[in-house]
Amino acid sequence: MTLKEPINAFDRTPPYCIVHNFLGGDLIERLLTHAKTHESEFTSAKVSDHQLHTEMRVSRVLRNLGELSTEIDAKFKAVISQAILDLGLFPFELARCEIELVAHEDGAFFKRHIDTKTGMHDQKSQRVMTGVLYFYSAPKGFSGGQLRLYPLSPSAVSFVDIEPECDRLVLFPAWVPHEVMPISCPSGSFGQSRFAINCWYRRPILTVSSVDG
Repeated sequence: MTLKEPINAFDRTPPYCIVHNFLGGDLIERLLTHAKTHESEFTSAKVSDHQLHTEMRVSRVLRNLGELSTEIDAKFKAVISQAILDLGLFPFELARCEIELVAHEDGAFFKRHIDTKTGMHDQKSQRVMTGVLYFYSAPKGFSGGQLRLYPLSPSAVSFVDIEPECDRLVLFPAWVPHEVMPISCPSGSFGQSRFAINCWYRRPILTVSSVDG
């Protein structure tokens, strides 16, 4: 009998799922209008300590979705149950959805990271699952910007690249290492940026008192 080489789970392709035509053309157009109208309100993205780290991440962020906020939030919440099944996650209670709109202009990127270690810390909840929705003006005015997902093992050489197609939602566990590949936008026009909505599904942090009841 020939023994097979054991499979290292940490070297496997990480779980992810894709939803096409997630928001629909009308809502995508309203998002584009909102982004362009509020261009001056976008601020440089920070990582986890409220400081800029341009060697790690370059992009601009807007957390105010205005009148679109409730509609967008509901769309992301509607896919939770199916995403948990598809990703093989344990069911969890949703504390809230943490949502931001991101503009990736010429030269933007975000090096390898995990979402449980980035962003603003919250003493009451933690990130469990990540959703990224892509959108942009037609015709497409940028190249690059793929979402690269890595296995858990730092020594693994494999990865999966996912193209940022318009109105495509990608969902994956927040602990999966990933990267936003560099973007090239020759026109330099803000309206031609690679836009995305990042949504982090957060569960309550269990405390001793909550476990004891």
